[in-house]
Amino acid sequence: MRQQLRSLTLIEGSDTNRKPGRPKGGKSEQTRERILDAAEQLFADRGYDGASIRDVAAAAGLQIHSISYHFGPKEQLFDAVVARRADIMTGLRGAALETARQQAGAAAIPIKQLVRDYASPFIQSASHGDVGWRNYAALMGRLANSPLGTEIIARHYDDMAREYITELQRALAGADPEDVVEGFSAMVAAMLGICAATGRPERLSGRNAQRPPEESFEALVRFHTAGFLALTIA
Repeated sequence: MRQQLRSLTLIEGSDTNRKPGRPKGGKSEQTRERILDAAEQLFADRGYDGASIRDVAAAAGLQIHSISYHFGPKEQLFDAVVARRADIMTGLRGAALETARQQAGAAAIPIKQLVRDYASPFIQSASHGDVGWRNYAALMGRLANSPLGTEIIARHYDDMAREYITELQRALAGADPEDVVEGFSAMVAAMLGICAATGRPERLSGRNAQRPPEESFEALVRFHTAGFLALTIA
């Protein structure tokens, strides 16, 4: 997990959002980042409908026309907020999957490794990253339960999700492919639930303090590994 967190920092520091021809650290790029940070927090706190362009401009300390100049209408701004960190997640997951494929050779990748490699970057970033990553985790939790969110998540996450599903289906040759997709969706929901930090698990268990994210993550890996394997049982 520490290695992936280091990779997260390196990829985040590579400035993947920078537009061609714009100098790194330039005023325009700094303005874009201010807007994205403000929008990310507002959308996480209030949802898409609860945050207006005027609210974003006020939070970023800018005029409304500046938001439109850099991102266009509200839906395009929202898409850019999701895309900024989705690109990082896709990079981490893709690199992990490529390594796993090389290690496995002609054999199927172990289920436990697939579960771990897909969920770990998101849980680590939400748990140990800066406040922006925590806002993003909250935002993704909101998106998972909204029609607009489903469309945007599909745009930025489905290609890599299909890569993992393909490997899961290969490793679970005796399972119904549709059941594997359902299992994958359940795993993603659990991943988002861990990052939401609602306090409900603590209330149900009677704990006074929140469980460390790493412990919740390990429980997720064990549970969903066993769940996927159970799909092969007639």
